[in-house]
Amino acid sequence: MYSKHYIRDRVAREQLIRKIGIGTEVATIYVDRNHPAGPELHTVTTTGIIIIRNANTHKVVTKLIARPNQIRRYFEKMTPEIQKIVNIAYKHQQMHYNI
Repeated sequence: MYSKHYIRDRVAREQLIRKIGIGTEVATIYVDRNHPAGPELHTVTTTGIIIIRNANTHKVVTKLIARPNQIRRYFEKMTPEIQKIVNIAYKHQQMHYNI
């Protein structure tokens, strides 16, 4: 289930994400930035995509084609699996997918 904002404003990004592939979930991080709509769940996938959902409604707020530092900020320890995702994010950045 997607938010109205995502459906209306993120068509091109969604098409690119479909081209890349969503991958499989690696980790979901609870993020509370005191947003009026409530906290969020940020899910990092094996293809360097971050899916952001509202923690209360579970609606997808947005999806991001992550930059390397966005991935690094979620993890204290860089395992080989996480480093692989960072490398994928770097390739996406070089291809200007996340601008």
